[in-house]
Order: sequence, then C-alpha cells, then structure tokens
Amino acid sequence: MRRYIVGLLATVGALCLLAVVGLAVLIATSPFSARSLPQAMVLSVDLRDVPPESGGGDLLRGGLFAQPRTIVDTIQLLWQAADDPRVVGLFVDIGDETAGLGRVQELRQAIAHFRGKGKFAIGFAESLGGDGAHLSDYYLASALEQIWLQPSGSFAVAGLAIETPFLKEGLDRLGIRVEGGKRYEYKSAPDSFTETGYPPPARENLQRLLDSLYGQFIDDVSRERHIEAGRLRQLIDTVPFTPEKAREEKLIDRVGYRADALDDAWTRAGNTRELVTLADYAADGERPRPQGDVVAMVRVSGAIVSGGGRGSPFSEEATAGADDIVEALEQAAAAKEVKAILLRIDSPGGTYPAADAIADAVGRARSAGKPVIVSMGDVAASGGYLAALRGDVIVAEPTTITASIGVFGLWPVADKLLASLGVNVERLSVGANAGMYSMFQPPTAEQRAAVARELDHVYAEFTRQVAEFRKLPPTRVDAVARGRVFSGADARRNGLVDELGGLQLALNIAKAKAGIAENRAVEIRPFPPETDNLQKIVDAVLRLTGMQSAAPTLAASRELREFRELLARFGIAQHAGSVRLPPLPPLWR
Repeated sequence: MRRYIVGLLATVGALCLLAVVGLAVLIATSPFSARSLPQAMVLSVDLRDVPPESGGGDLLRGGLFAQPRTIVDTIQLLWQAADDPRVVGLFVDIGDETAGLGRVQELRQAIAHFRGKGKFAIGFAESLGGDGAHLSDYYLASALEQIWLQPSGSFAVAGLAIETPFLKEGLDRLGIRVEGGKRYEYKSAPDSFTETGYPPPARENLQRLLDSLYGQFIDDVSRERHIEAGRLRQLIDTVPFTPEKAREEKLIDRVGYRADALDDAWTRAGNTRELVTLADYAADGERPRPQGDVVAMVRVSGAIVSGGGRGSPFSEEATAGADDIVEALEQAAAAKEVKAILLRIDSPGGTYPAADAIADAVGRARSAGKPVIVSMGDVAASGGYLAALRGDVIVAEPTTITASIGVFGLWPVADKLLASLGVNVERLSVGANAGMYSMFQPPTAEQRAAVARELDHVYAEFTRQVAEFRKLPPTRVDAVARGRVFSGADARRNGLVDELGGLQLALNIAKAKAGIAENRAVEIRPFPPETDNLQKIVDAVLRLTGMQSAAPTLAASRELREFRELLARFGIAQHAGSVRLPPLPPLWR
C-alpha cells in the first residue's frame, strides 16, 4: 500500500509538472516568438565558448526548449549564411582559449568559405591567450579578416603545454596500490597512477604530438597574418605583449573596444546597422536550407559505453551508448531516402565490446549498400578509432588526436590503507577467481596472469582489425600501435586515415560515393532525430514514476537495472573488471 501511495503521488506530481511545462512550450513556440529578419544584416557569432560536438543535454548551456547548438549546427549555419544575400558580413566574439583544435579548424574552414563569397569577417577579443597553455582563441581569430583587441587586454599566446599529475607516491603513502596492466609502452593514460613521471616512450610520443599541433598552428597563422614562420615563433616565445605591441608586430589589426569594432563593421556593411545573432538566424524561415537527397548524420560523442547513452539534461558530459548508435546506423541503412551516412566521431575511447559493436554496425551499413564516411572531430582515439575502422573513407582534421591503438585495465586495491585504519575485510567466495578485481584484497599471481591474457587478447584483436581494414602489414601496424597517439596529419602519413579536412570534405566524399552531383544540395539529417532538453526532462520524470513517455506502461522489471545506472552516474557503483580503451590524460578539453 505504501508503494502504491508513493507511486500515485509521484505520478500526480509528474503530470502537474508536464502541464506547467506544456503551457511554457505553447508560449515559447507561438508565432509571435520568432523575429522577422532584415534584408541586410551582419551575422553575430559568439565563439567565446566554442560549440560542443554533441548537445549532450546540458540544460544550463542549451536552455529548456532546445538542444545546445553543436559545432555541426554552427558550421551548417555559416555555410548557409555564406550563400544568403541578406548577410553582408560576420562579427565574431572570441575568447575560448581551450577549445579543441579540431573544432577550431572546422570553424576556420567555414570562415574561409564565408570570406570566399566576398563578405567581410571581423573579430573582437578582450584578451588572447588566457593562461598561456593553449592557443585556440588566437588560432580561430587568425582566420578572420580583421582582429580587434581591447586596450586593457593582453596578447599572451605562449604555445601549448601538457601537465600531468603523477599520483603513485601519494597513493603509496596512503596504502593504495593500482593493479592491472597496459598494452603497450606508449599507452600513457595509466601512467598517472603507476608512474612517478613520464616514462621515456610516453614523453617521446606526447612531445611529438605537441610538436605536430604547434607546427600546424605556426604554418596556418604565419600564412594568414603574413608573418614569417621563424619570426612568429620568436614573437610567441617573448609574450605577453600589450595590445599596442601586438598590433605593431602584426599579430592583430586594431586596438579598441567592442563598440569600436562594431563601428568598423557598420562602415563595411554600408547602409545596414542590423546585428543578428546566430540563434535568430537559425530560427529564420527564409534562410537557404539544403533540400534534396538525404545524407544521414550519426554521432559518436563522448566515452563509448555499452547499452544506451547515460547523458543527463543537467550535464555537459556526453556518453556514446553503443545500442543507440548501432540502432541509428541500422535505421539510416534501412531508410530508402538516405543515400550515404556521415559517422561523426568525437570520442577518447570506451569499452572494447561497445566500440567493436559500433564498428560491426558500420560494416553492416556498408554491406546494405550505404557508403559510410567517417568525419573525426577533436579526438577519435582508442575505441573512437576502432569505431571508425570499417568506414569507406576516414577524414580527420590535421589536429585531430587519433589512433591510441592499445588497451589497459586498472583498479585500486586499498588493503594496506584499511589495515592501517584497523579495518579487516574477509571474503567468502565460490570459484577460483571470484573477487579477483576486489578493491579490498590484492589478486593472486594466477589472477594477474589472467588479466594479462585478457589484455593480450584485446590488443591482438584490435591490431588485427587495424591490419585488415587499413590494409597494413603486421610490422607496419606494430610501428603505429602499442598505444601511440597521433595528430590527424601524422595519422595520414602513417596510413591510419585517408584524407585531411572537415565536415565539408567528408560530405563531398559522401556525395561522390553515393553518385550525387558535387553541385547538388543535400540535406544532412541526424539519426536518431535530436530531442530537446524538455523532452529529456519529461523522459527522466516519467522514468522516476515507472512510466515511459513513448508508451505509458509500468517498468517495474527494469527498476533494479535503472537504479544501478543512477548510482553509477554519481560514481557510487562501478564495474571493476571492465577492460577499457581509455581516453588520453585530461589535457585536451
């Protein structure tokens, strides 16, 4: 009876919430909420927070009634604005110094396309360079025709830096050891827990990665700013600069406030002083929208996990649920109107079975007659790279961080810590290896050998797939595997990706593979259809009451599983024995 009353009250509360939300939706979607746009305008794009790869459901970023605008959405709007005669120019607010370089290169290409239509592009920043450890804001700004910097700001673009905390000595003092292993010496993610500093192979590999990324930055900026590459390196090595010094060295164009930069935009725009935000432009029904043949867009964004994605409407962190992605690929392959599939990957890795399931679904989609073109974002490493392997063509940005062909499995053991606290843990078990991943008792020598065999098996299978689908001999695979990470540019030189470029290049290849004329417009349609944050909140509320929005039936049989998933989101529960294809150290976000 008590459970019945609690369920009834929860249902009544959910229905009341839905009624209030429904009224708000009617107001927000009324015909009076859209703004009528002028016939001549300057498009304002706020890139002080570069859009993410996936909406992910972050309520604070995206608002209640819409998904956050993704990088793909933003790129498509810039393409459309380039062809829209009403848009005469672009005004960009700059300030995200830590954005992923893959997304920055996507934006640079879209801005170049916009400028190629004879339209101006002006950018304003309060400061450039931030904490001196990254350079994304200036890399993006250098693609613009003119850069304005506020007089009270600074130019502090100092290069790229990696800082990795190594916890082994601290854990040793606490009485915590880390069990497990890795395959092989370049797989650097576990080193934070098992080493006291960078091992030589990891140091060599990460330094090469930094050199490649920085070299691309130098080449592109020196070309755009007409500064000799050697001189640009010298300037960056002597920052910070005052805005006036940066202008004298041709690193920027003008010093002034945002209002001054806008006045310059109005001078270039001619007779209009209409500044239209990207959000208003996206809501406009008159902007040019591609129609015709359909190219499906399937996203793999975030850590790859088994089952469905576990993203929350209140969280920025996206996860890529293998079940959802496999289903999306199956639907796209079966849809008659879909001529090709774009698989957009931005993932640092995940569990091997989940990544392998996505790779299998890619192969099945191709077998069904649909070309699958992979477009890589900031990161497509480890399990993210495995998911890409069976595509017809793999396209990466030159600064995409990819490969990391390797595996590791780790778990902590706190027996010494517990003993020092006077805590005794005893185990009762059936089966020789039951409890082998325990956090309270160390594994036996036989159990450590079993873990090593599992790692060997996963690594052998991963490298076998690389050899098969990239058509590389085993010796060549060994030279690019063992956990090494590459920039997209180095990955192409090593035969791990096919082409360097962004979404537009991947779309052009998809059209060619599908027999669609290059100059023919196509619709990029997401699979599955995107839902807004409101729908995600409704689904979450109904799940809490034991109901589903798609079918109002009780879900008592799934209560235990969903409760475990809820605990896992808060880090309370874990599957200690899973072997993961891991992300890089947390350096690139």
